[in-house]
Amino acid sequence: MTIAIPFSNQVQKILRSPSTFSVASALAWQGFGLLTFMVLARLLSVPEMGVWAIWISLLTIADMPRQGFTQNGLVKYTATEPEAWGKWLSASLLLNSLAAVALGLLLAIALYIGAGLLDMPDLRSLAPFALPFMLLQSLTRFGEAAQVALRDFRVMFFANVLNAGLQFSAVGLLLWTDTHPTFPQLLAVQALGVSAGCVFTYFVGKRHFQFGPLERERIHRLFHFGKFVAGTNFVSLLFQRLDTLLVGTFLTPAAVGIYNAATRLNGLLDLPLNSLSMAQFPVLAKASAEPGQIQTAARKCALQLALVQVPASLLLIVVAPQAITLLAGEKYLEAAPLLQILALTGLVKPWGRTFGMTLDAVGRPGLNFGMLLFSIAINVALLLIFVPWLGAVGAALAMGLGVLASTGAGQLLMRRFFKKKEDGQNG
Repeated sequence: MTIAIPFSNQVQKILRSPSTFSVASALAWQGFGLLTFMVLARLLSVPEMGVWAIWISLLTIADMPRQGFTQNGLVKYTATEPEAWGKWLSASLLLNSLAAVALGLLLAIALYIGAGLLDMPDLRSLAPFALPFMLLQSLTRFGEAAQVALRDFRVMFFANVLNAGLQFSAVGLLLWTDTHPTFPQLLAVQALGVSAGCVFTYFVGKRHFQFGPLERERIHRLFHFGKFVAGTNFVSLLFQRLDTLLVGTFLTPAAVGIYNAATRLNGLLDLPLNSLSMAQFPVLAKASAEPGQIQTAARKCALQLALVQVPASLLLIVVAPQAITLLAGEKYLEAAPLLQILALTGLVKPWGRTFGMTLDAVGRPGLNFGMLLFSIAINVALLLIFVPWLGAVGAALAMGLGVLASTGAGQLLMRRFFKKKEDGQNG
């Protein structure tokens, strides 16, 4: 005889699940981020929004390799060796800190060079703050990585609400008082939110941070696994941000501002993809340790991502002009066709994301990295052709064609990978 679980208990179970808190955390971050963008679009001129978009792009690109040395390796190794949590945590923190220092210095250099290359002198005013800001942000992101590894997203949810909520409140106050900020002042607003989130993460979630002794062998294993993930993350973000950087190189800061409005709203489509992927990667990592389970887990993961992502992409294509007008203002209306082109790529992204996570889960980050190098090579070629020819529209077309090509190649490679795995098991 089966015992029916009361509906209210089922609802409570779903609301308290790791996936729900993961999605809620991403919703809070993206929601407040979108509100902050809406305020900044009305607070800054279009060229100034272009400068701020380049800062965000460079910062994000610099931060992703650091995450590669922290999150995926910590998730993978602690899933198979949970009793050594403290030792893996200490090794991960060391690599996280060293990567933050190196990448913070590189970010400062990139800002100085970019100021001249992109004809955006305001970027130079942010360069002295690149290293301290990267260190501060790296501590917060490391705290998030620990919670992802333990599949406990509650603290991360409230930390993101605090972090992004404070940033929105601060820029809202600037708009209300009709204060036009400098770029270092906007960076101070970012630092305020990140600092609050960091303190909350380590104070409330302190039970997660039980560090153990540093062991060279664990540092070595994390580094050699993480170097491919770091490279993959860097190339992946470069793949996503290269269009903005090349628009800034070939066109004007105002064109960057318009293009940024489209990419910012299109980034909303990555909300379900990122949050659900974060919750699904530990599941894939666990399935990889069980014979014959990883293929089924990968298919389920792709289906779950597609069920959310595809309808959202179709909706954004339909309402693109209204969304641009509502969220950024009529001065950004020419970004609507760019948004529609970019939103089309969301129809295939679930399969591309599942491909990358599956390769990391089965311990093949090197192959994943190689595929991303292939993808970025395609995109560079397409962008260099289409941006000088068609401007911002060409950048959107190039990105869409690049995603289609790389996703298709990834699916062919995954089929061959699983076929070899089945042949090996049958043999």
